[in-house]
Amino acid sequence: MLVELRDVETFLVLAEELHFGRAAARLRVTQGRVSQTIKALEREVGAALFERTSRAVRITPLGERFLAGVRPAHERLLQTLAACRVEARGIGSQLRVGYLPSIGITFVTRLVSAFEARYPQCVVINLVARGIGPAALPSGPEVLLTWSPDGDGHLLRKAGVSVGPVLRAEQRAVVVPAGHPLTRHESVSLDDIADYELLKFGGSGLSDVTEAWVPVVAPSGRPMRHTVDNVFQLTAKTEVSLEDSLALVARGRCVHLSIASALERVPFPGLVVVPVRDIAPMVAVPIWQTAAENATIRAFVAVAVSNRELSPLAPLIDT
Repeated sequence: MLVELRDVETFLVLAEELHFGRAAARLRVTQGRVSQTIKALEREVGAALFERTSRAVRITPLGERFLAGVRPAHERLLQTLAACRVEARGIGSQLRVGYLPSIGITFVTRLVSAFEARYPQCVVINLVARGIGPAALPSGPEVLLTWSPDGDGHLLRKAGVSVGPVLRAEQRAVVVPAGHPLTRHESVSLDDIADYELLKFGGSGLSDVTEAWVPVVAPSGRPMRHTVDNVFQLTAKTEVSLEDSLALVARGRCVHLSIASALERVPFPGLVVVPVRDIAPMVAVPIWQTAAENATIRAFVAVAVSNRELSPLAPLIDT
């Protein structure tokens, strides 16, 4: 008789449960089938692996020795099978994933860990992104976890770029110094912000994205006031960091339209956030070059979607 994988699995489950009924339930077979399998295995070994009484099932010393030998062999076999299945599906051995720090390293780590647990033969290399849009892709990452200020990611859908589902959403908020007039409200509108110099985002080469990030006009048609070029000038080769933005706010040069958790990402004494109620939420989405799409990228996006954080945004009421 050849010992089959199913026979070993039956032995291992019974060794854990020490109960034929529970073992049968776990294996989704009848109790009689478990008993027959163990008896056949004992005949092959040449001695009893379990002691059976009307009250209990105990593993014998020979059964303990058999267990010590087959358990690691069984685990190695399963790992090998999993690795081969991954290779057969075209999952690579490495994936470069870029991310914006403001998305949250804890969140990114959770996505990456979930992917590596599902595909242990594929190692993820994390890269801090130097841009919010498709322009950042050729610089290193195969998948970029980035913000889109439109509520669903549609503004990042450019020729040659694929955009995945929303992975998390953040309420928009304006960062101001403590004691600023805008802090008198529970929430504010873009018209309220239009009274103040607003930091102009730039450097991505995506005009429609930057206008959604920092609008040019308020919903009423009132123009927004932006910082003048000699205060803070950005080019396509220079990206502003959240730290830089907060430093300008702290110096009283401007206010900054960001996300509600901005100061959780980068604590900055003396600054506060005030929610903005009349602008779409910021959403984190994965993007990748369509021509470079492969099974590894598709697998990462699928795992990310199954581990995303989507909670409803609380309604805001102006006071």
